Amino acid sequence: MSLTFDFVQPQPEPAADRVTLFTDVILPLPLPRLYTYRVPFELNDQVVIGGRVIVQFGAKRTLSCIVAAVHETPPKEYQAKYILEFIDDAPVVTQPQLKLFRWLADYYMCTLGEVINAALPAALKLSSESRVQLHPAFVREESTYPLSGQEEKIVETLSAGEDGKSLTFTEVGELLGIASFHKVIKSLMQKDVIFLFEHMADKYAPKVVKKVRLAHHFVAEAALEGLFAQLAARPKQLDVLMRYLQKVPVYQNEFTNQTGIEKAYLTAAPHLSPSAVNTLVKNGVLEQFDVIVSRFPLDDAAQANMHFTLSEAQTTARDEIMGFFNTKDIVLLHGVTGAGKTEIYIDLIRNALDGGGQVLYLLPEIALTAQIVTRLMRVFGSRLGVYHSKFSDNERVEVWNGVLSGRFQVVVGVRSAVFLPFDNLALTIVDEEHESSYKQYDPAPRYNAREVALMMANFQGAKTLLGSATPAVETFYQTRTGRYGLVTLSKRFGEAGLPEIELVDTRKSREAKKMLNHFTPELLTAIETRLSLQEQVILFQNRRGYSPFINCVDCGWIPKCQNCAVSLSYHKQAHELRCHYCGYHDRMPVECPACGSRNIKTVGFGTEKIEDDLKVMLPAANVQRM
Repeated sequence: MSLTFDFVQPQPEPAADRVTLFTDVILPLPLPRLYTYRVPFELNDQVVIGGRVIVQFGAKRTLSCIVAAVHETPPKEYQAKYILEFIDDAPVVTQPQLKLFRWLADYYMCTLGEVINAALPAALKLSSESRVQLHPAFVREESTYPLSGQEEKIVETLSAGEDGKSLTFTEVGELLGIASFHKVIKSLMQKDVIFLFEHMADKYAPKVVKKVRLAHHFVAEAALEGLFAQLAARPKQLDVLMRYLQKVPVYQNEFTNQTGIEKAYLTAAPHLSPSAVNTLVKNGVLEQFDVIVSRFPLDDAAQANMHFTLSEAQTTARDEIMGFFNTKDIVLLHGVTGAGKTEIYIDLIRNALDGGGQVLYLLPEIALTAQIVTRLMRVFGSRLGVYHSKFSDNERVEVWNGVLSGRFQVVVGVRSAVFLPFDNLALTIVDEEHESSYKQYDPAPRYNAREVALMMANFQGAKTLLGSATPAVETFYQTRTGRYGLVTLSKRFGEAGLPEIELVDTRKSREAKKMLNHFTPELLTAIETRLSLQEQVILFQNRRGYSPFINCVDCGWIPKCQNCAVSLSYHKQAHELRCHYCGYHDRMPVECPACGSRNIKTVGFGTEKIEDDLKVMLPAANVQRM
């Protein structure tokens, strides 16, 4: 007989003066409705809208979910289960966020669960997993049931560990080396060898550093001198102690010793020994302790608060934007490339912060964030947070909490940053608003971050600035109708000229038989001119590999990806065919599998072909491909 765990505890009947509370929760699942759970009486004062709670969903599964509403109305269709545990004593999702999430689910035709799943960092979403453990009453020598080889392997593994060792289903599968292991688990449960339970662990792990400090009884001058004499015969330990005292002047202020220093600092110098540090800890000279620290420490050097002066054109544009903000919530800044839009953004951000508000600065791609962050950090210092998918789960949780606490007043991020818990938003900036990178196509919610940012700003009474050198048609149309304000920057910053653009008709060069490989005479001449001046040249080609596809000249056969049904690209260096969608690859065929012909040719050209051609035509040039 197997052990089971019933999470629903019997509750006493309510006293006359006690209120029975219910909560509607958002489960991180694609469900078309919210589910109602009952709050245990002793936890009535702990329920908070926007906080996370743990509930049982289904027969065994437990999940963390978000409290969306609190009321006194029990559900009519089913008997409400009790909330098992309250994780947070303060909201992790703000009221403005909940309003935005409801709009997202309605507008983009998905469920609130899908929105929550996309919005919350993975480390904030807890879900139970099934684990197996040896039955407390199981004694191998006394068991009358025969065990198969696979069952023996599970029992040996669980027995070899410390008491309470358990395995996940994934670990059981890896241990047995098979995918279908559920019959083995069921058999062991029927024999009372193991039992099954649900385990839920907090995925967020704060960053912990090991620190050391001088033991309190050595802080006095006489005791410290005695310690020097004691360590005179142990020079390595004495070196460690001296390095500590150089950093922490305990004579001047004994309270500085309480905070200590990071243990790693004592071993940073090459002549200091980690074993000497450990010996001092073991002998009670140093005390070792753990401290939770931020992954984004406050940087005193980042508090420079640098100021700069806008040009006359930038000042005029800034004033026009502020003027429009008096009557309109959304303004388009239409500025040519290099016009200095970023400096205007910075000035507007500073103005919003001076008013006590928060700012969201959206960028279309992660690649753009590094250079922008460097510039913004010089101005806003540690008030600036960054949020994108390249961060670890723990880092994203810390940024999330930093926005909640008010530490990060300005956030630079890609499209997922629209889900952050702003509750006092004053300004939203969407740079390069025309970019398709703001759109998420899969999975749900399939949203446009620009539109979500506009709605979020609307809900919080914030202003929105859209910036682009080539605005989206729908955005520009809104300026024509008068819904958006329009400010134009037509000149580049510093009176720099716009680049000359020359359109070359390759068809004419081909008809005149003047093409050299895939290069027109005009392009080759321009390249050679720049190289003769010891300058550099960048060529852009929107095809990877050597050629977009190959085909059989005799029968027209073209190889396709077996997963995506798109043509495979030829990569000469690896001498293989690749799918640029799913990564499938295959060898380059010697003969056509359809007709047996060896007359197979490459069609079109990619960056690899351009590189090969340039190395032949310009042998003295150093050609590199990205």
